[in-house]
Amino acid sequence: MMGETSNYGAMLATMAILDYMHAPVVGFYFLGSLFFGFCILQKPKPLSRRRRRVAITLMLTTLLAYFVELLYYLGKAISNNDYEAPQHAVIHCLGSLLAWGPLSFSLIKVDSLRWHPYFGAFVLQFLFETTLSLTNLLAVPSEFRNDNGALVIGFLRSAASLGLMFDGFLILIRKQDEKGTDEETQSLINNQPNGSATQTANGSYGSIPESSNDDDEDNEGKDDDKEIKEQQAKRLEEAGGWFGYMKSFAVFLPMLWPTNDRVVMFCLFIRGINLAQGRVFNLLAPRQLGIITNKLTAGTTVMPWKDIALWTFYSWIKSYSGFGIFDGMANTIIQDKSFARITLMAYKHVMNLSMDFHTNKSSGEVLKAVEQASSLNTIIELVLFDMSPIIIDMFVAMWYVTHLFNSYMAFIILFMGAIYVWFGIYFTTWNRDRRRVYMEKTRAEHQIVNETLHSWHTVFYFNRAPHEQKRYGTAVWNTIGAHYAYYFRSIGGHAFQDILMTFGFAGCCIFAISKIISGQAPVGNLVTFIMYWETMMDPLYMMAYSWRTFSNALIDAERLVQLLNTKPSVVDRENAQPIAVKSGEVEFKDVCFAYDPRKQIITDATFTAAAGSTTAFVGETGGGKSTMIKLLSRAYDVTSGSIAIDGQDLRSVTRHSLREIMGLVPQDPELFNSSIRENIRYGRLEATNEEIEDACRAAAIHDAIMDFPDKYNSKVGERGVKLSGGQLQRIAIARVLLRNPKIVLLDEATSAVDSAIEAQIQEAFKKLSTGRTTFVIAHRLSTIVEADQILVVDKGEIIERGTHGELLEKGGKYAELWTKQTAGNISTANSKAPSRVGSPDGGQGPLIDITPPQEEGGTATGRGENEDAGEVRQR
Repeated sequence: MMGETSNYGAMLATMAILDYMHAPVVGFYFLGSLFFGFCILQKPKPLSRRRRRVAITLMLTTLLAYFVELLYYLGKAISNNDYEAPQHAVIHCLGSLLAWGPLSFSLIKVDSLRWHPYFGAFVLQFLFETTLSLTNLLAVPSEFRNDNGALVIGFLRSAASLGLMFDGFLILIRKQDEKGTDEETQSLINNQPNGSATQTANGSYGSIPESSNDDDEDNEGKDDDKEIKEQQAKRLEEAGGWFGYMKSFAVFLPMLWPTNDRVVMFCLFIRGINLAQGRVFNLLAPRQLGIITNKLTAGTTVMPWKDIALWTFYSWIKSYSGFGIFDGMANTIIQDKSFARITLMAYKHVMNLSMDFHTNKSSGEVLKAVEQASSLNTIIELVLFDMSPIIIDMFVAMWYVTHLFNSYMAFIILFMGAIYVWFGIYFTTWNRDRRRVYMEKTRAEHQIVNETLHSWHTVFYFNRAPHEQKRYGTAVWNTIGAHYAYYFRSIGGHAFQDILMTFGFAGCCIFAISKIISGQAPVGNLVTFIMYWETMMDPLYMMAYSWRTFSNALIDAERLVQLLNTKPSVVDRENAQPIAVKSGEVEFKDVCFAYDPRKQIITDATFTAAAGSTTAFVGETGGGKSTMIKLLSRAYDVTSGSIAIDGQDLRSVTRHSLREIMGLVPQDPELFNSSIRENIRYGRLEATNEEIEDACRAAAIHDAIMDFPDKYNSKVGERGVKLSGGQLQRIAIARVLLRNPKIVLLDEATSAVDSAIEAQIQEAFKKLSTGRTTFVIAHRLSTIVEADQILVVDKGEIIERGTHGELLEKGGKYAELWTKQTAGNISTANSKAPSRVGSPDGGQGPLIDITPPQEEGGTATGRGENEDAGEVRQR
């Protein structure tokens, strides 16, 4: 008989273990399986209405059965004061309510979902419920069974779980071709073949599309939401799921965890110590106050100095004035250094990208994306110092509260905490798109400011200040509207969570007070619990906060990740060597190039520029002359053919060494908003003041500079707006003269100077070109009559070549251009004053007045030449 009783006791212990295990196993399996399917982008499966109704009915039946069993135990306890419900059975019901509640509501809410987690939960539910019911019925005699009513309810749940498992199996094997056109089975994210509107054809970092008129503003939020989902879906699909998506952020890991930086690693060590001591003293401080309270309620007449001192010490050491001050200092150092590393990395990456990126980029958005590198500073703190302690704190809290009262109190906290965290994650997910829209609007607002400030003169001369003010005002209010939409949702979620926490705290206190009244716990336990409440709730706050902040940090950093993932189209080969220039001979061999594969820009360009010679490109605007210069400086790589300097293919040498031997005088020079001296010194950073002034004398700008009030220290304004066009070009020429390059590139370098200054500059060019290979792009043919060879470029092809005299004798395209210029049929709109063009014999011709602008397709000089109109049209 004793042996049988022992066996029954072992069987009851087994049932208690199964009761305790049931809900955690089902819940953690469901969450883990759901998370795994989410990470690998497992496709949601649509549910037919009939199947969904069956599953929902059975799940609600299961929930109701657990609730009825709790009411059954409560009714028996009320009717019989000596009756105490089995704790493991009550915990089993409460835990199952906690697990099956979210499952049921998640099934009600959506029309398509990842079904494997649900099916696995149904299988586990059936196994647990059937095992518990059969064990209670067959292995345990009637006097040891929980209750007959609970047994009946258990078999009812087992039958419902069997129906769920069978229905789930039918859903699992159902073919996906049953989607049809039912509205409820349509995907929420439309995978459009063209992808995101903000991504260029080659996948590079693009700009934010804007609404074309004010009538579109009402639908702008919906369009942005749709675009955001499309972008996110495309990035996730390309990355192979969330694992790959998160892996894309690994580029920041060396910045956030720099193993070679001893200062940062020591600071991380300090923060680790603070993390460990915080776990200990968060528990000891409220416990010590509880000890003091118990001594006082016991009627002691002795002052507990020792206990008070320990309580004071425990409270101080975990405060900011204790060890926290060192943690704060370490955190500041870590954040500052990580911000510096990430920002410098992003800046270096942007500056090393190729010209195709910089001709398509939106400067304002790129700058904002780089600024948002600061959002990544929070990642290491969230992962290591906020998220990691959560699990430890929760386990310690559950154990300690159970020690103070019983497992019911721990379950109340667990139940409330799970709901709190679930709502935190739900509200964060619900609000995530609004956060992303808000950041998009912020970048768009920043972009408008950046564009209009950089292009102030265009706004001024076209009198578009009111238009830009209205456009910026619209962007500001769009940002404010997006912020309201995000913020109001956020504070609503916070308010709901706080209400939940307030009522949960009141319920726990009521339960604790009931234990004290019944004599099952001392008063000090209540004081300890109240003091320990914040310590227990901090992990819950932090879990919701960390998820929200971590999600927002990733959203803010998405643009920066895209930027860093943009690869330059022109890169050095693995074995590239610095270029070695001896004579400076340049050879173009069968060169072909296209900005867009649909239209060729350069076709079979073949020529040789002898060492020390001058080669001039002439032709109509958009013919490909500036593209030749860009290919030579390797702003782009040729599509086919090759370009070589002294027999060295440009693709076999390093870009840095190639550009170091070149000096460019562009048609539209750009200067920094600093002094004239510093702008000229930019050509050779180690140049002395005397060398700078000599270069300016050679460029015929020294006397003009000396007339300025601050002379060489005069500020030129942003992009050199304080200077005239001719002054800008002469400073650019002085910068190249100072650089003393081996290959000189002149892109319409005298287009903005008058004839008197041009004669001085031409003399300077002769000195500069001596012994150097020079390439000149010119519309004013008088500037290149002494070139060693002149190449006439038309629609990307070299149609004529020779010296000035040889080309005139041919009577071809060059002779036609020369005749037009000498006959006065070309506008000199690029000049600051009327110019004298050269006569056929090389002298200065008659004064020519400025004529009206030529129609498109004419030969008038335009500012578009520097950008190459063919390139711009192909974008």
